[in-house]
Amino acid sequence: MQKINLCFLGCGAITRLHSRVARSYKSQVNLLYASRSLEKAREFQKRFGGKAAFGSYEAACRSPQVDAVFICTPHALHLEHVQLAVAHQKHVLVEKPLARTLVEVDQIATAVRQAGVMCMVAENFYFKPMVKALKEYLQKGYIGAPLFIEVNRANLQKNAGWRADAEMMGGGALLEGGVHWINLISQLGGPVQEVLAVQPQTRRPLNAPFEDSLEVVLKFESGAAGKLLHTWNVPARWRGLQLSKIYGDEGIITFESNGLMILLAGRKARLCFPQLTDFPGYKTMLGEFLKCLRENRAPAMSIAVARRDLQVVFAAYRSLETARFEKPEMMEANSDFTRCSSSGLDAERNGSRKPILSPESLAYV
Repeated sequence: MQKINLCFLGCGAITRLHSRVARSYKSQVNLLYASRSLEKAREFQKRFGGKAAFGSYEAACRSPQVDAVFICTPHALHLEHVQLAVAHQKHVLVEKPLARTLVEVDQIATAVRQAGVMCMVAENFYFKPMVKALKEYLQKGYIGAPLFIEVNRANLQKNAGWRADAEMMGGGALLEGGVHWINLISQLGGPVQEVLAVQPQTRRPLNAPFEDSLEVVLKFESGAAGKLLHTWNVPARWRGLQLSKIYGDEGIITFESNGLMILLAGRKARLCFPQLTDFPGYKTMLGEFLKCLRENRAPAMSIAVARRDLQVVFAAYRSLETARFEKPEMMEANSDFTRCSSSGLDAERNGSRKPILSPESLAYV
């Protein structure tokens, strides 16, 4: 079996994580590295046994050595880097969030479609073993009809560099990190019909541009209701362990939010520890991308799914302005959120606006 040559664009913390995961597939994939600094790319090549290093993203995408790229740059640059890769007929795995706006998402989709290549979004929550188990319990009716889905994610996160840059972020904590949890709750509850978001009105410094803490209420098409608490401004004890619940008319599922444990109490009683060796889902995610390449098939975690998740995020942001439920499908591609007066961030933007890169924002290269 011929190995796939996968080149990372960007040499930062997330590339280190994915490089460690990729060791599980060393018989299937060669790793290559591209950075704006050739020295840094060579450092990663040496550390992870890479096949090659490039001193620019353009050089990597032009290289016949490269079969596919894994875009691990800030999401403000995803559109530019996807367009660069597909222009050279490279398949793409791109980190979440896919983009800052729906305009950018649609431009990415157009570029991929016109190039005729494959693009998968690196949303590891889609591949969590916990989610697979929870969906199975729900489909088998172990707690009857789901009524309420309650997901909690609290963390005290200090941000610097591009995560503290309003232009680079394009939103706040819900866009950059909370999109993970929107994906999770959407997998459990199904299509989202309406969204309402509220945030604390206390005077305090924010840990992110626009917002760092939201309580999001969701109405699902199934009739069930959901609630997501997502914050970067609350200390998480016990190394971040926290509980979430699914309430049905015949039982309750309690699960550790990150995926370490599931307690089922309904038509059946069960304590489950789903695949702890890959509870974040990174290994399964990379394996799925490699399979899609070999089998020449479209990925399940597609641009369309990523767009669906971002529609929910932007509907939540819009509801902060309107103080009412908003429908995700009403968020058109040219209708991203506007200014939130409580944060003081002017977010009147369009999809083609270029980020202003500060020296601190370049730490990912």
